[in-house]
Amino acid sequence: MNLSQNIKSKISVEKPDFSKCIDVIEHTHTISGIEANIRLHHLKFDGNKMPMVKALADTLYLYIIDYCLSAKNRNEPLTPRQSTQLTKEARRLFRHPEITDTSPDKTGEAGETLLYFLMEAVLEAPQMVSKMELKTNHRDEVKGSDGIHAKWNEDLEMVDFFFGESKLYKNVNGAITDAIKSVDNFHEIKMYEHEFSMVTKHFKYADDYVKEEISNLFVNGNPGPNVRLNHACLIGYDYGGYISIFDQSHKNLVSKFTDSLLTDFQKIVPTLQKKFDSFNKKHLAFDIFFLPFPSVVEFRNAFNEALD
Repeated sequence: MNLSQNIKSKISVEKPDFSKCIDVIEHTHTISGIEANIRLHHLKFDGNKMPMVKALADTLYLYIIDYCLSAKNRNEPLTPRQSTQLTKEARRLFRHPEITDTSPDKTGEAGETLLYFLMEAVLEAPQMVSKMELKTNHRDEVKGSDGIHAKWNEDLEMVDFFFGESKLYKNVNGAITDAIKSVDNFHEIKMYEHEFSMVTKHFKYADDYVKEEISNLFVNGNPGPNVRLNHACLIGYDYGGYISIFDQSHKNLVSKFTDSLLTDFQKIVPTLQKKFDSFNKKHLAFDIFFLPFPSVVEFRNAFNEALD
């Protein structure tokens, strides 16, 4: 098995779990001056025309062992007893506070877990380091990016490394602004050197061949000729369109919602373009996931409820 197949075999998230809760909206919007894939998604609706917030949160909960704990530290397949024990261990790593509009979630854990889910399901880029298990205290914040993932790029014949950045805000423009700012700061302090070091020191899988091959991609902590730096950004925000189409028939619900979301999204793209126009690290590549929620507070609370 070559490096490409080896990396892909590490994917934990199953695509059907993604497609049951989240839909993909095709569009023609692009960003100029920088390589950026704009990905527009929305929550699917259940039979009562309600967005599937809780279903998504409960689905993410099913992956907390994969997200939090290194595969090299556990046997596969897990026995029921091992699964129960590891789930308990993974839950302890989350802070899951109660969240309201006046007491916002400062942990970012729901968004970080969702971004992990998206990078594996959509980008097919498995997680390289389980940062959560490296915390010495469950109240600690995870330093650096919100996730380190990688995949083999068939077209370029090199490894794409993705550093995650998750922003779930009430306002979409605020989420975009802070995401780009965080990426800029990440490179200003050369955090990628620390992140690459983590890959070689804390590689998630019990696979010495892949670990060695990936380690050989770096030159003194810097990306070599067969590595490309990418940032995967999750922009989650409050969107009233989920409620405004509630009077639609089941037959027209999704098409009406999609039309409305695409119309509103036309106003968002210029903001993103403006931010990238003033962004001076145009050698980087981006995948940007836009995912509106009825309420990001509701989603975060649903995720914490699943953990509890």
